[in-house]
Amino acid sequence: MEGLLIEKKDGVVAVVYGGEITLDVTSVMKGEINAATESVDYKNLIMDLSSVSFIDSSGIGFLVSLNSRIRNAGKTFYLFKPSPQVVKTLDLVQMIKYFKIINSDEELAALS
Repeated sequence: MEGLLIEKKDGVVAVVYGGEITLDVTSVMKGEINAATESVDYKNLIMDLSSVSFIDSSGIGFLVSLNSRIRNAGKTFYLFKPSPQVVKTLDLVQMIKYFKIINSDEELAALS
């Protein structure tokens, strides 16, 4: 999928996505993230949303579902540097506090 990068290293699955998170892309993203997390032992999934220009309700649902799945597996899900558009949308629907958010490289480094 164009715009999606998944890296696995040192107990972390890092997902980087740039573009819009809409109904058109959520099923593909879900499939690729599921495939990446099934075959590796990890403790944190970090999703970099710094380059996301728009997120709709299906994108929010995707993030909520992914967060729940990761938590239920005993792991931690983080949003890394969500773009202002993502923060605004999550805040608007009162979901911002549902997610653990990393806002800086220093916070990210502290997880190691």
